[in-house]
Amino acid sequence: AQDPATRRIWYGIATAHDLEAHDGMTEEKLYQKIFASHFGHLAIIFLWTSGNLFHVAWQGNFEKWVLNPLKVKPIAHSIWDPHFGQSALKAFSKGNNYPVNIAFSGVYQWWYTIGLRTNQELYQGAIGLLLLSCILLFSGWLHLQPKFRPSLSWFKNNESRLNHHLSGLLGTSSLAWTGHLIHVALPASRGIKVRWNNFLTVPPHPAGLKPFFTGNWTIYAENPDSVNHVYGTSEGAGTAILTFLGGFHPQSQSLWLSDIAHHQLAIAVVFIIA
Repeated sequence: AQDPATRRIWYGIATAHDLEAHDGMTEEKLYQKIFASHFGHLAIIFLWTSGNLFHVAWQGNFEKWVLNPLKVKPIAHSIWDPHFGQSALKAFSKGNNYPVNIAFSGVYQWWYTIGLRTNQELYQGAIGLLLLSCILLFSGWLHLQPKFRPSLSWFKNNESRLNHHLSGLLGTSSLAWTGHLIHVALPASRGIKVRWNNFLTVPPHPAGLKPFFTGNWTIYAENPDSVNHVYGTSEGAGTAILTFLGGFHPQSQSLWLSDIAHHQLAIAVVFIIA
């Protein structure tokens, strides 16, 4: 054959991202294609994270694990292997249970830390990220249409692009994550469940917003969790939401959650001002 299908397909795959070698490529078109591809990259990332949430909710043991994180091993997913039949079940598993892969990625610990507790919440997160992935794919397609293609001068405006990435993306996203840590994750670590139905009625700090508006911000750092705090309960819990304790928690060997919230807030302020 003059042009074998295999060669044509593999050549198309190999040169798909060699944008400068494409026919009729100009500097403006190059910028436009790279810009649109960023939406596709983000869509893949959020689709992947959505899959992690979905598979753990479907085949994992998250709800059992959160009841005793130190003793229960987290399950990543079941092993679906046709060669792992009844004889293998009897030899390698207890009670003829189907085998599973243990999760070593740390996603269980991360989701537990940020306040997730049930499979329903994992499914909701998976659906939300899936919808976000679809929106990003649509955005990538939209910015390739003639009416919505950014001009070359738009790409060359370095000051606006820098402001967009520093303030718009890094600043606001860090501020949003700080809000989640303060309003959801910290209360969950102290045995208080905060969701959309009680988000406005459960204040993250007993003093409310008065210290913020009066400039007495040190109140938010007073009364941190004790070293004997049992995570997920009120035993040994404090009320501080923004601290600078430093070091690691002596029991979990992890960073203090209130320190992380303070760190994220500082990053948000710096980038928004920058």
